[in-house]
Amino acid sequence: MTTLAMLVAGLMLAHQVAGKAARDGLFLAQFSFSHLPEMVIAGSVVSIVAGLLNSRILQALTPARMVPGAFLFSAVLHFVEWNFRGPQYRSAMVVAVYIHVVGLGAIVLSSFWSLLNEQFDPRTGKKYFGRIAGAGTLGGILGGVAAERFAVLLPPTAILLFLGSVHLLCGVLSFFLVRRFRDRGEAKPKEPEGATAAPWTVFRQSVYIRMLARLVLLGTTTAALLDIVFKTQAATLIERGPGLLRFFAIFYTAGQVFSFVVQTLVTRKWLEKQGLARGVGSLPAVVGLGGMAALLAPAFPVLVVTRGLEIVLRGSVFRAGYELFYTPLSLREKRTAKPIIDVVFDRMGDALGGATAQLFLTMGGALAVKGILFVAVVLAGVALFVTRRLEKLYIRVLEKGLVERALELDVNAEPDLMARSMLLRTLSVNKEELSTQAGLPESPPPSSPESRSIPLDPVMQRLLDLRSGHPEVVRRSLEEKDEAAPLDPLLAPQIILLLAWDEMAPDALRVLRKHIQQMAGQLVDTLLDEHSEFAIRRRIPRALAYSDEFRAVQGLMQAMNDTRFEVRFQCARALDVILQRKPEFRPPRETVFAIIERELSVGRGVWESRRLLDSRQSSEQFLFLDNVLRERANLSWEHLFSLLALILPREPLQVAFQALHTQDQQLRGLALEYLESVLPPSLRKVQSILETTSLPSPPGRATGDVAARLMQARPSVSMHLAKPDSTSSPDRSEG
Repeated sequence: MTTLAMLVAGLMLAHQVAGKAARDGLFLAQFSFSHLPEMVIAGSVVSIVAGLLNSRILQALTPARMVPGAFLFSAVLHFVEWNFRGPQYRSAMVVAVYIHVVGLGAIVLSSFWSLLNEQFDPRTGKKYFGRIAGAGTLGGILGGVAAERFAVLLPPTAILLFLGSVHLLCGVLSFFLVRRFRDRGEAKPKEPEGATAAPWTVFRQSVYIRMLARLVLLGTTTAALLDIVFKTQAATLIERGPGLLRFFAIFYTAGQVFSFVVQTLVTRKWLEKQGLARGVGSLPAVVGLGGMAALLAPAFPVLVVTRGLEIVLRGSVFRAGYELFYTPLSLREKRTAKPIIDVVFDRMGDALGGATAQLFLTMGGALAVKGILFVAVVLAGVALFVTRRLEKLYIRVLEKGLVERALELDVNAEPDLMARSMLLRTLSVNKEELSTQAGLPESPPPSSPESRSIPLDPVMQRLLDLRSGHPEVVRRSLEEKDEAAPLDPLLAPQIILLLAWDEMAPDALRVLRKHIQQMAGQLVDTLLDEHSEFAIRRRIPRALAYSDEFRAVQGLMQAMNDTRFEVRFQCARALDVILQRKPEFRPPRETVFAIIERELSVGRGVWESRRLLDSRQSSEQFLFLDNVLRERANLSWEHLFSLLALILPREPLQVAFQALHTQDQQLRGLALEYLESVLPPSLRKVQSILETTSLPSPPGRATGDVAARLMQARPSVSMHLAKPDSTSSPDRSEG
């Protein structure tokens, strides 16, 4: 399938390069170069009208139906144009060829890439778009060589037969490509429901789409200005006729050769290192510098190099990065906006460039060239600013795309995917539920005073009951007659010790949560005491999660240095819950990134084998997972995402975490691309771990029962008090 797409791209670019050479050579051989800006404007107007129509056509027919038909229609037009090559029709035929190549060529190119970015997620697109664009560049080289040979061996109009044959072959191959995409059921995009979207509505609602339109408008205007200066100088210095056609063929071929080299050796690494926005921004940056050099040294070779650099970067880094900008968008947004941006705004840029150049050319002489180059440099600077804005907007669109893609999942067709209701329930945490205690068994009534043989101070009696070691007695002692009364300081340490007793831990947590504002400092001290029982330390964060004091956050952050994974895991979960209520307590990004980097320093075996001793109950409101994934999730993954949720938007992170446990490639790709966009370069290791770690399968019932019994087979609290538990010694093999 990818090979077929590369073949179509190669033939399509061969047509584009040969078509440009034929367009320029035939036009400048028939008309004076002073008419070139007028022709650019006329071709742009026709393209704008066609682009607006194409937006509606794409929404009605989809790119899968549009692309093969557009190729075949273009092929027929070329054969018709060749039939009118006689002298009496020559001028009209040349104009038709120019408009055909400028207008329909852009529509076909845009529709083909729309077909591809609907089939690939951003992550997969980064892997394959470079190859497809590279194949296209290689095809462009062959197209340039073919145009040069046609200019030498055959009449200039014979190249129209070559162009028609190439698009005919593209139409046939693209038909089979569409069939392959349809056969790949898991990658088939879900068709948008409802009426087609009006273009102005989509543009009005999306700042991101407007920024893409501005980027294209500025880029094509700058390119048009450079192109007109370059071509007028070439027409002045080079003899018209076959020599001029041959020069353009050689120039465009050389541009494709260098584009292929950059595409093969630089593009993917450059985009991964710099990101999409900064990678795409390299085009206006280099063009601006080249324009300044041409202003300082207005010689034809400098113009050739500047125009050549623009072609090379546009066909390699810019093309690969620009197409990836569309992958997070919904199908309706893509089909509405992309044809208009690729054709209408692209041609508007040509028209603006032609009009500006025409204005300066009326001045004549060197002043016209310098004026055009100055405007090109200014526009390149503005385009560079736009790419900086796109960097932040791209992350927001990825977040939106994650949520929208998750809600589109068809659970009836894919039983392994998460249920929509589960996903919606995990997207937000009910703050009221965080302050309640639910799911705990009702306590039996407290013992009557008559059952006590020796009357004692109530506090001392209660303390004795808490240390009795009898579950029912301890449970009755934990019951409070006066719910509003503060907890006696003498009882607090003993209740904390009860956290080491599996059977009594839920009741002790209930009391600690109720008095958390009074107990926060003591709980933090116990959590940070390395001599405290491991069972106590791993359960304290569940109580601190209900605190609204900053010292609880400070203690939990400091406990992230604990040698035991389960303590760190529970601290991250507790911090996530606190920050949902108190976002002003959010820790510095650098601190969290340093913690994540330390977590990633363990070996792969430790990363994949981490387990929790305590089972998690569905009544715990601050779980990061829903019931569907709780038993399937890799705990190291969950811990990683809990840490990221401390500094990044929580909803897209939750969807990204869910996405990594599905078989939906679009959703997984969006999740991986989002993580790569928000993480610093020092944490790129996260990507390799998430891409290569296998998804744990749900455990069998028998295995789960045995594991549960082994987990629960720990000494009682009395044994803890008499003899230190072996689990309390830090396991430093984990790192």
